[in-house]
Amino acid sequence: MRKIIYVLWFLVVGGFWYLPAASNPPAAGSDVGFSIRFYEKKVYFLGDRIQVEASLTNQSAKTLRFKIANMAQYNLDFEVRTTTNLVLEHAADFTIERGSNQRVFFRELSLEPGEKYGFVVDLDRFSRFDAPGLYVVQALFYPELYTGTDSVPVKSNKLSLNMKPPLATAEERAAVEPETGEEIVPRDIAPDHVVMETIRARQGTLWPRFFLYMDLESIYLKDPELERVYRRSTQEKQVALIAEYKRKLMSTTIDEDINMIPYTFEIVKTTYTPNEATVKVMEKFKYPDYLELKEFTYYLKRRTLTEGKIWQIYDYEIRNRGTEPIPATAPASSVPAASGH
Repeated sequence: MRKIIYVLWFLVVGGFWYLPAASNPPAAGSDVGFSIRFYEKKVYFLGDRIQVEASLTNQSAKTLRFKIANMAQYNLDFEVRTTTNLVLEHAADFTIERGSNQRVFFRELSLEPGEKYGFVVDLDRFSRFDAPGLYVVQALFYPELYTGTDSVPVKSNKLSLNMKPPLATAEERAAVEPETGEEIVPRDIAPDHVVMETIRARQGTLWPRFFLYMDLESIYLKDPELERVYRRSTQEKQVALIAEYKRKLMSTTIDEDINMIPYTFEIVKTTYTPNEATVKVMEKFKYPDYLELKEFTYYLKRRTLTEGKIWQIYDYEIRNRGTEPIPATAPASSVPAASGH
């Protein structure tokens, strides 16, 4: 049984209500350009939300009008194929929504010559991905809405999607580069950038990135009591002590100043020689009624590691700089955090 498409007749344009003009539907593949791209340039893992940005372009010399449904499934579909040319099944929600006998409202969209209309949709709401692999993605747009197998779509360009096996934990995700999927490694970047990346990683609880430029052994040995035990231990025991210290930092079961989460921060001053650097940072920590200001001084050394010459944080100092009221508008770099312990 073919569905009845109910028209939402009145449109709002510039604050006025009006009846749309007679439809001038585009000829598929000629007057209208239809293209897609991934909204984020990153590596996707099975189970990820995959957003696709689609855009329609009026390539003709006349005004084109499209019917835009209140449910995307009646305008849009995706054909996803494997390397063996098998078409993936639709997602369960897509099948249910398009297959149900319900009212579908739409409005009329007009595009002048050269104008574009864009929108973003979740690919995984259209196609069901059950296994990692390489896929080819193509979108189908129905200018007059999908009403059955005789509906004529406009086809988009094709995208290649390399779906990797799922990552089990947030820590595993933080340990890979989003753009490549490769394991993160320290880079030869300036000392102030090292400090910025470390603090931002702590704000986002991205532990692999937080420890990436940190000489954890040197920071651990700041405590004289811990140093005595460490120096008397075997090499195997020393490795275990550092691993346990790292685990406690991640579980926030120990009270360490470097482990605090700043509400916002600002690099104040950076000085360095070829192998030594000092970076001063004003960090603000949010409490219910005020912000606490602390000036962190990070000390870095440039060392030769497997990845090359890398700046590492090996020590830090803190000075209390008073308090200030909480601003009415939160800064862009802030996170909702108190002391973070």
